[in-house]
Amino acid sequence: MKPRILFVGIIDSPHTARWIELIADQGWDLHFFPVYPAAPHPIMRGITIHRPWIPFQSKGIFRRLVSSYFSKSKNKDKNTLPIRSIYPIPVTPKYEHKLLGIRTKPLGESNITTQAAYGPRVLARLIKKLKPDLIHSMEFQHAGYTVLKAKEEIHRKYFPKWLATNWGSDIYYFKNFPDHEKQITRLLQAIDYYSCECHRDIKLAQGLGLVTKDPFLLTNTGGFDLEKISTLRNEIKPSSRNIIMIKGYQHFAGRALTALEALIGCIEHVKNYHIIVYSASVEIFARIEEIKSLYQLNITTYTPLQLSHDEMLVLFSKARIYLGVSISDAISTSMLEAMAMGTFPIQTNTACCDEWIEDGKTGFSIPPDNVSHITNCLNKALLDDALVDTAALLNWTTVSERLDKNIIREKEVAIYHKIFEEIGT
Repeated sequence: MKPRILFVGIIDSPHTARWIELIADQGWDLHFFPVYPAAPHPIMRGITIHRPWIPFQSKGIFRRLVSSYFSKSKNKDKNTLPIRSIYPIPVTPKYEHKLLGIRTKPLGESNITTQAAYGPRVLARLIKKLKPDLIHSMEFQHAGYTVLKAKEEIHRKYFPKWLATNWGSDIYYFKNFPDHEKQITRLLQAIDYYSCECHRDIKLAQGLGLVTKDPFLLTNTGGFDLEKISTLRNEIKPSSRNIIMIKGYQHFAGRALTALEALIGCIEHVKNYHIIVYSASVEIFARIEEIKSLYQLNITTYTPLQLSHDEMLVLFSKARIYLGVSISDAISTSMLEAMAMGTFPIQTNTACCDEWIEDGKTGFSIPPDNVSHITNCLNKALLDDALVDTAALLNWTTVSERLDKNIIREKEVAIYHKIFEEIGT
C-alpha cells in the first residue's frame, strides 16, 4: 500500500504549498487538514483536502454528499484539489457562518483556541477515519497544538507516528511565555519526529524536553528553482543598484519602525535611493509619510500580498541592500531571497542568519534593538562597493549549494523514506 500522510497546517501558506509540491510526485497518498477555513495556496497540488462538512447547494446534494463522504473520486479539473467532508452533512452558507463562530476552549496551557469546526475533535475523527501512517504538523501554535489535543481526544493506544515541524518563532519566541513553554514541552515529548530550520532550534527543543533522536534540519521554504532565478537575476552589480528593500512587518516579532529609524541615520547617503517597504503593516504608514515629508525621500510602500513572488524577486534583483529587523524568526525567507538575487543582506541575529552569512563579509548580523549599530551597518553597505559586490558572488555559491530546489527535494524525500522505513510502511 502507498504510505499515507496527513498534513495539518496553514493551507494558504506558500511555505506549506512549496513543501508539499516537492513530494507531490512520489506516489504517496497525501491528505491535508487545515487549521482554519481558507482556500489552498495556488501552487498546492497532489493532495486531498479534508473539510468538516459539505457546502450546501440544492441541486444534486445527495450525490455530492455520498461522493464526498464515501468516495475518493477526483475532480476532473486537474488544477482543482479533491475535497472530502469529515462529517456527511450539508451546511448552508448562513449556518456555516454561525458554526465557524464557535471556538474551542484553549488547546492547552496557553490561551490559543481555534474554530471548533477545524479543531482537535474534528481532527481526531478524521484520524480515526483516514488511519494515516504519519501525521505531519507544520507549525506549532496552531497545527501542533491541535494535533496534541487530538491525540488526547482519541484516548487509545493507537496514534499514528507524528512529525512536527518548527516554523519561525514557534519555540524561540513563544518559549518566553510560561504557559506556552509548558505546552511546547508537552508537544516535544509527544512527537516521534522533529524538523526545523536552525541548529539553534534543535538546541532549544532539546532543552525543553525533545527526546527524539536525529532531528531533521531543512529549510521550510522549499528552495529555489535556480534556472528560473538565473533568468530573474539582474546583471547589474549590486554596487550600481539604487533600491533599498525594507521588510515592513510591525507586529509581535517584526520591528519595521526600528528599521526606519536606522534609515534616518543614513539620510545623507540614501537620498538618491528608491526605498521600497514591502509587506508593510498599517502601524508604520503614518511614520513613513512623516519621513517622506521631512526628508523628501523616495519611498514606495507595498502591503502584504500586494506583490507576487516573482515581482518580489525582480525587485530584489534591482536592490543593493535588504534590511530585515525582527525580534524572532527562524531562517528569514526574505534574507534567502535577497541572497539569491545578489542583494546585500542585513538581518537581525534573532533569525538564524549566522548559519547562512558571515557577518561583515557576506552580510551583516545585527541586534534588533540597537538603532545606531544598524545605522552603522547600513552606512557601510551603502559606501563599500567592493563589500556588496563580493558578497553577491559568495552568497550565490551558498544558494547554489544549499537552496537548489532539486537538492531540497532529495533531502525532503529522504526524511519521509527514513520514517517509512522505521515504521514499516
